[in-house]
Amino acid sequence: MQSHADHAATTQAFNKVNDEMAKMALDDLPQDNMFDDAFDEDDEDAGAGGRNGAGAGAADGKKKERSWLGKVGKGLYRRTANLASSVGLVDTPMSKEEEDTKNKVFTCRSPYASSTGGIAIQDPAEAKVCRSVISLMVRSMGKSLLKGGNVMNTSFPIQCCQPKTILEIGSAMAGYTHIYMPRAVQCTDPVERMKNVVACFIGTMTLTSGNFLKPLNPILGETLQVEYSDGAKLYMEQTCHHPPVSSFYFTGPDNSYTCHGSQTFNVGWGYNKMFITSKGRRNMCFKDGSVISFDYPEDRWGNVFWGEMHHESLGVQTFEDAKNKIRCKIFFGNEGKKGLPSDYFEGVIERYDPTDPEKEGTQVFSNVEGSWVGFCDFDKVRYWDIRTCEKMTMSKPRCLLPSDSSFRPDSIALAKKDIPTAQAAKLELEGVQRYERKLREAVHGKNSTEH
Repeated sequence: MQSHADHAATTQAFNKVNDEMAKMALDDLPQDNMFDDAFDEDDEDAGAGGRNGAGAGAADGKKKERSWLGKVGKGLYRRTANLASSVGLVDTPMSKEEEDTKNKVFTCRSPYASSTGGIAIQDPAEAKVCRSVISLMVRSMGKSLLKGGNVMNTSFPIQCCQPKTILEIGSAMAGYTHIYMPRAVQCTDPVERMKNVVACFIGTMTLTSGNFLKPLNPILGETLQVEYSDGAKLYMEQTCHHPPVSSFYFTGPDNSYTCHGSQTFNVGWGYNKMFITSKGRRNMCFKDGSVISFDYPEDRWGNVFWGEMHHESLGVQTFEDAKNKIRCKIFFGNEGKKGLPSDYFEGVIERYDPTDPEKEGTQVFSNVEGSWVGFCDFDKVRYWDIRTCEKMTMSKPRCLLPSDSSFRPDSIALAKKDIPTAQAAKLELEGVQRYERKLREAVHGKNSTEH
């Protein structure tokens, strides 16, 4: 049997371990208490007597010793309270500046905008089809998809798709260039030119959003030609099959400017969410030799299985003018912004070092804020407003390549709702693509024929 001395030593050692565990746990917890005015630590430790010191712990003037579990619980309580305050669960009054920003955002929005942010799906029947498609994606790709496999490489039944290819959806990106690019061409001030390019492509985000049904995957070598009402022309081609890469060349009226680049997609999953990560760059080129190069924000489809399905753009987007050593960094999302939807953004135009782009900017030239479903302001001056900007009309040129998306038999049949014909045509196109890939592999080897 354990002696009294041994028992005391064991108890002391156990308490020491408890104290060390409590210290380690509390080291990682915030030390401030947001409820100091209503409730202090000494009062709580004094027991039921509270502030008047009438409890059992206060009777002999000694503080009640809290167990290590109690200490951790108090720390977790503090952390939860601070977190609740930071995300707006604790109702604290908004400042006048916050109220003004909120009013500005919610009075200028797309009629299709979600109240929480982004563009919401409008048709319940379409939402039902989308959810069936997403369930099919998960079943079709299984663990490969959940580990980052690319859904763009997966074949789905034609009834899961819309009668447009990824190339055709991408052609909408030029919808506002007739407003902003002539201004950018005339600019001698690189900062003002940057403002017009940023406003143009922030605005066009609404033109490519709202495509909740899966677009058709372009076949390798598939092309698209588009003419715009201001005389601009767009040429697109699917230049890689695995991974899927779409390339484009866009030229303004009278070749006053050009834009070229590429884009590829990858899909990820979260809790009731789907993420589309786009890689690639767009390069807007001017005759004076300056180039504004910019990437893509991250796209997120929220409530993909239940709730209001919506599309959001999040993360950081950067526009860079290396020649003039300026860039615009846009931060999408409402993190730390009370009462604002996720489509809110803010950022700066700043000087930077093109040889070390990761380094912080050294001089701010302009501040930008807005909502990609509504407006874009530079230094409180409105550059883009969804209520007043009209997009260009698009048309097909008379002479098209046989590989143009508009000639795809599956897309044509799907637009007519002839599902059996559309599915048969889609399978035939995919079969031809697989056969041609095997021919290339036989000549060049497997690893050299992805393009």
